[in-house]
Amino acid sequence: MNYLLGAFKPACNVLITFNDGKNRKQVPFKKENGQMVTIPLFQSQENIAGKITIEPMQGKKIDHNGVELLGQIEMYFDRGNFYDFTSLD
Repeated sequence: MNYLLGAFKPACNVLITFNDGKNRKQVPFKKENGQMVTIPLFQSQENIAGKITIEPMQGKKIDHNGVELLGQIEMYFDRGNFYDFTSLD
């Protein structure tokens, strides 16, 4: 029965650090479950650089196919409306 409980745990821990993370402006963001978190704010023409660390859990296998960056854009002339974007690397 214990093997069933372990089947629904994440296969890995993912840690994302940005190169300028300590100096980057943070803004509050409300998640779907209502919880508030702070997230980094990037503006147009800024490069996003950092490091992603993936640590597989003991006994778990993972398949890595690249990085997908998801976010929202708020246009200067259209405040209050957000547009989702994605970028694959």
